[in-house]
Amino acid sequence: MSVLPEIQPSRRQVCCLPLSLIHIKTQSSRRFDRQALLRLASSIRQHGLLEPITVRPVGPGYETVLGERRVRACLMLGYTHIDAFILSVPPGDAALLSLTENTLREPLDFFQEAEAFAALKKQGFSEEAIARRLCTEEDRVTDAARLLSLFPEARRAVLEEGLSLAHARALLALPDEESQYALARQAARLRLSVRETQAQVNKALQKLSCSPPPRRVISTVSEPRVYLNAIRGLVLEMKERGINASVETEQKKDCQEMIIRVQTRSRNL
Repeated sequence: MSVLPEIQPSRRQVCCLPLSLIHIKTQSSRRFDRQALLRLASSIRQHGLLEPITVRPVGPGYETVLGERRVRACLMLGYTHIDAFILSVPPGDAALLSLTENTLREPLDFFQEAEAFAALKKQGFSEEAIARRLCTEEDRVTDAARLLSLFPEARRAVLEEGLSLAHARALLALPDEESQYALARQAARLRLSVRETQAQVNKALQKLSCSPPPRRVISTVSEPRVYLNAIRGLVLEMKERGINASVETEQKKDCQEMIIRVQTRSRNL
C-alpha cells in the first residue's frame, strides 16, 4: 500500500486586515463588468471569501497585489475586514503578479494589456523580461506598444463595436483621429473582414496622397511693420551673399525713414 507524502504547511499566514487600511492598486484604464462584480459579491455573501487576497506593505497601510475584484466585492457588501496574505515585493514584481492574475481571471482587452506593458517598461522591465515573466512571446509585447498610438475615439469605437486586434492594427496606418474613427465604425457596420478593412485603409491613404496640396492664400496686410521687416530681411540676405549693404531706420514725427546703402564695385579703367 502506497503512503501519501506528508503535506507541508504553508509558511504564509493569513491575516485579517481592516479594509480601511487597504489601498486598491489598479490601472487607470481598468474597467470592470459590474454584473460580474455583483455575482462575485453574491458568491462571497453566500459562501464566504474562499481565497484570501494578497497585499504588500506601503506606508501606514497596504496595497493590493492580487484580489482587486474581491476587495471591491467585499466593499460592496459593507465588510470591514478581509483575509489577506502579506507579501513584501517591490512595485515592479507586484505589477507583474497583478497583470498575471488579471489575465487569468478576467482577461484584459488589448488596449489595457498594452498600457500594462507600457507601465512595466517605465518601471525598468525590458520587453524580453516582461515576455519571460508572463510566459508570452516578446513580439506580443513589442507589437502592443504600437496600439497606444491609436487615437482615443478610435480605441473606443474598436472596443464598442467588438473589432479584433488585427482590425485595430490596420487602423494604425491612418494619420488622423477622424479617419480612424470613421473607418472603425464602417468596418463594424459593414462587418468587414481584416483584409477588407486593410483594403479600405489603403484606399483612404491613396486618396490622401493624390489630393492636391492646399492653396496658398496671400492676404493683403495693412500693417506697415510687416513690409519694413521684409525690407530688413532683404538687406540681411544681401549681406549673407557678400554684398556690402546696410539699413538705417529713423523715426520721424509722422513717419519712419529708412536709408538703405549698397556699396557698388567701381570698375578699373
